[in-house]
Amino acid sequence: MWLQPAEQRMKFANLIIIIKPYSMKFSLAKAVGLLVLIVSTSSFFSSCKKPTSEPAPVTKIKSVFSPEDELTFEYNNNGSVKTVQLKNSFVTSGDLVNYAVHYNAQGKITEIVSDEDIRIVPVYAEGKLKEASFETLDGTLLLQTDYAYLDERLKTVTITTAAGQPWMRFGFDYTTEGNIAKTSFFGQDPFNPDQFMSSGTVTYTYDTKINPLNEVRDILHLLWLPVNPNNTLSEVHKDRDGLLEETVNYSYQYHSNKTPKSAVMQSTVPGQATENINLFFAYF
Repeated sequence: MWLQPAEQRMKFANLIIIIKPYSMKFSLAKAVGLLVLIVSTSSFFSSCKKPTSEPAPVTKIKSVFSPEDELTFEYNNNGSVKTVQLKNSFVTSGDLVNYAVHYNAQGKITEIVSDEDIRIVPVYAEGKLKEASFETLDGTLLLQTDYAYLDERLKTVTITTAAGQPWMRFGFDYTTEGNIAKTSFFGQDPFNPDQFMSSGTVTYTYDTKINPLNEVRDILHLLWLPVNPNNTLSEVHKDRDGLLEETVNYSYQYHSNKTPKSAVMQSTVPGQATENINLFFAYF
């Protein structure tokens, strides 16, 4: 999965502000906040694990957390995700935001509704996620997400405004194991507003262990997060000119069933001190 460099994280924060007028209360900042957090700190979700005092888990993920942030799943009796809860100091100002997931009789997601009155409505084609709209509860369109595939793998995620203008695009290249080898980021071209322009890339390496978030990938794809089968070991972030912006390395502890238990995420930005963050997974 992918972690945005500091500059791109700020750009995404600014995009939340730009899109605020589309909402009524301004809860879209929090509804989209979950997506932006996942986009901007997704390696946090792929590598955080559970305390060593816990027994060896099964692979059904309960929560992913650091000292300040938390992502928690609740499940229905059939094993599908019932709710997603997010607490994050940057996106939700420390508030807990809830997202309820609804399904049809075939088990496909029909909508995800936040307690901030924003809903995500997906459309499937041939069993794959084709598009998803972000709407107010009265049906007013806020954002549109389109998903494109190549050889059954998600190739691009394109997000446009209600007016159809470009907002963000993510493109993916894969390893033979099905992990994302490279993510390319694009934003709206200020000189050609109907087009995208490159804003940087991230390349990755992985371990060979189980990423438990792969089990909830349908939910996370709707939240703009392509999920990898394995856990990220390293990331190299570059700007659109190919200049290094950030490197991120992960060191893990694993349970006996090869699911990750805890990790230290080490982030280095050129010219700044290295930052270490302790990450944890909890399981049912």
